[in-house]
Amino acid sequence: MSGMILIFSAIILNVCGHLFLKAGMNKIGIISVDQLLISFPKIFTTPFVILGLLSYVSSVGMYMVVLSRIDISYAYPLMMGLGYVLIVLFSWQIFSEPFSTFKWIGILLILIGVFFLGK
Repeated sequence: MSGMILIFSAIILNVCGHLFLKAGMNKIGIISVDQLLISFPKIFTTPFVILGLLSYVSSVGMYMVVLSRIDISYAYPLMMGLGYVLIVLFSWQIFSEPFSTFKWIGILLILIGVFFLGK
C-alpha cells in the first residue's frame, strides 16, 4: 500500500473519530469533568462514543504504520493540517457549526503550509 494511501487512511480515521465523539457528546449533552468519571458507563457505552474511540485508536495504529515508512517531518504536518481542514468543513456541514471568511482564510493558509512542508 502506498504511503499516501496510508496517510489519508489515518487522516480519515482520525477525523471520523472526532466527528463520532462529537455526535455522541451531542446526544449526551454538556458534562463536567466530575460527571465524566461519575457517568463513565453511560458515556462510554454510547454508540457514537464507542465508534469515535474505535476510529481514533485505529487512526493511531494506522499512523504507526505510516511512521514506519515515512518521515515524521512529512507525515505529521500533512496529517494534522488536512485533519484540521476536514474537521472544520465537516463540522460546518454535519453539525451546522459557524463558518466564516476567517475560517476560509485559515483553511487556505493551512493548505499552503502543508504544500510547502511537503516539498
